Amino acid sequence: MSILKFITKLLNIKGYRVVSFSFLDWYRELWLEVKPHKNGARCPICDRRGKIVHKLEQPRIWRDIPVCGKKVFLVYRPREIKCKKHGRIQENIPWAARHARVTYRFEYSLLIYCSTMTQKAAAGLLKISTSTLSDMLHRTITRVRQGHKIRGLTHIGIDEISYCKGRKFATIVYDLKRSKVLWVGQGKGRETIDRFFVNELSKYQRKQIIAACCDMSRTYIGAIEHW
Repeated sequence: MSILKFITKLLNIKGYRVVSFSFLDWYRELWLEVKPHKNGARCPICDRRGKIVHKLEQPRIWRDIPVCGKKVFLVYRPREIKCKKHGRIQENIPWAARHARVTYRFEYSLLIYCSTMTQKAAAGLLKISTSTLSDMLHRTITRVRQGHKIRGLTHIGIDEISYCKGRKFATIVYDLKRSKVLWVGQGKGRETIDRFFVNELSKYQRKQIIAACCDMSRTYIGAIEHW
């Protein structure tokens, strides 16, 4: 196995391959140039294949999670495509969100670390400054929350979870069609789930729900039947 193929498999960049690598800053940084396996490109909005019309001259750089204590950067020149629905647009980048400068797994690590340790400790593991981590954390949470807005809701799931070693409970409402968490409320009684239907949904949105899934709790069944 060649070293480029080994790096590609190690980083698990689906649909893309590493074509060259270099060490910078006295071997503290690993820079990887990547290219797609195929010539096709997809729209970042509708995921349809589009005709490639232009390739950017200046490469873009994404920060990836550290490997063996070394900073990792991905280098790629995105292509512009012509989508039948959305016109001329930059192709979908599978390892990062649109306009992001870090990869999805970097953001995932960021969220996991910050939920279990201080931001200073998380910044040390990710090899970034505390102020940079704070900005990234805010932007990531804001973007993820945008994807969990209530829209086109037709199938819901309701369940509760316990925390604080079972001393407290929270009610969670899911959009089963989009596989998204819509709402989390403290408590597990009828008053809690009623807050969701009253405060988060309009009368029109409640009428659009055609199916619901929950356990045999009379609290949830009663609320679903009522609303």
